[in-house]
Amino acid sequence: MRLRRLRLRNHRNYAQLDLTPGPGVNVFIGPNGQGKTNLLEAVAMLALSSSPRARREHELVGPVGPRSRIEAEVASGQSTRQLSIAFDVEGERTRRTIEVDGARRRAVDLPGNFRVTLFWPDDLGLVKAGPELRRRFLNQMLVQVEPGYARALAGLRRVLEQRNSLLKRIAAGEGGEDMLDAWDEELVRVGGEIVGARAKATSALEPEAARCHGQIAAGERLEVHYEGPPDNLAEAVHNSRSEDLRRGSTGVGPHRDDLRILLGGQDARSFGSQGQQRTAVVSLKLAEAALMERRTGERPVLLLDDVLSELDGDRRAALLNEVASGGQVIVTSVEAGPFPPELIAAAMVWTVTAGTIEACG
Repeated sequence: MRLRRLRLRNHRNYAQLDLTPGPGVNVFIGPNGQGKTNLLEAVAMLALSSSPRARREHELVGPVGPRSRIEAEVASGQSTRQLSIAFDVEGERTRRTIEVDGARRRAVDLPGNFRVTLFWPDDLGLVKAGPELRRRFLNQMLVQVEPGYARALAGLRRVLEQRNSLLKRIAAGEGGEDMLDAWDEELVRVGGEIVGARAKATSALEPEAARCHGQIAAGERLEVHYEGPPDNLAEAVHNSRSEDLRRGSTGVGPHRDDLRILLGGQDARSFGSQGQQRTAVVSLKLAEAALMERRTGERPVLLLDDVLSELDGDRRAALLNEVASGGQVIVTSVEAGPFPPELIAAAMVWTVTAGTIEACG
């Protein structure tokens, strides 16, 4: 998998950009606040259909008019595709338009045309924050490699919205519990799809994440365990009805899943140092890339934002050796100092300044 060309128009702080990255390692260097993360965000959106970072889509539209556009030529095997995502601000509303080879597509149909593995500092929340970020990690991986997963997620959102609304109406005396039956069945159906995909993916991730972490962290042991709903989801949903009616929300299902991350047998959130936690997250991301390659036959594009911060020299060297082993890599840094001279010599190096990018040398 390769990004051949990227064009941005009024995306964040990029008024206009036309970039042709190299097939191997691409290093983007510049001070904070110049647009390095915005660049990676744009590339990631081509794989995920939405921003992994923006709370509201109008935040993506720059100051040069009410429209933003991301366009790319991507290669998979011997074929190429043209992808685009446009955002039009219309009063209080932002309209998103997605195209693949010039034809309109729904958001659920874009993932899989281009695949990435993304790491940026916010991903430290995979260890430090609550379960929502860990579910998002699994979702962003699986929408790119698991057919039907994006539709199942959209179905789950709809089921929860409708079921939670009904729970409140029933509690207010506006109907009987039998109104929940159809939505309970749908929750079990789409929930089972999602839970099965997540459990299978975690089983495949765990040994590869442990291997990567052991290499980067000199033998330190990383474990990853999936914590999903009870095995009999239908029974659990039925048994939770009374409590759900009391709370007005659905308490059982894949929207409550979590990943448990352990370092040396202890909870990484409580016992890991900042450097250990960062290494654990990077190891999970490298394992994600390996899983995606096994599922699709192609290595995804690695997007690494300020990945070297807070790693000691040994971990940094081991990580760079791992990520530079093949495929296209786009990595950002405040300075070139953390990179070994031989990597810089073999990479394409770019400088980022106030939304403009220039090749070095």
